Amino acid sequence: MPLIRTLGYAGVIPFVALAIATHRPDLIAFDVSHNLFMLYSCLILGFMAGVLWPVLFNTDKPAHFALIAVSFPVISFISLALLPHLAIMIQAGLFLTLRLTESLYGIDQRYPSGYSSLRWQLTVIVCLAHIIVLI
Repeated sequence: MPLIRTLGYAGVIPFVALAIATHRPDLIAFDVSHNLFMLYSCLILGFMAGVLWPVLFNTDKPAHFALIAVSFPVISFISLALLPHLAIMIQAGLFLTLRLTESLYGIDQRYPSGYSSLRWQLTVIVCLAHIIVLI
């Protein structure tokens, strides 16, 4: 679990750094930092939706879980492409919804002890970074 924890927190560094950068045009242009933030958000959301895949193989409704798992990155991409003015809020909502979905379907029990706490911590940091970019 120490490596997973380290990788998890390392993964939020770009969220925090880019969120701060969106308010520091002297460091990097707003458009650049905002676009990088949104691209990273889409990428990580798709990656994190992968935690739903183990459920596919241990359920009597694999198609249901497959649709749920792929919906997160698809909605993320569509929001970025078609609703750029709302994408930041949609992304934050997707991260929170993904975490709630994990809890609802008991995915936390499929991972090592401490996973649930770590995921909540990381999700809160990521959502706060989205709020910082938004304001």
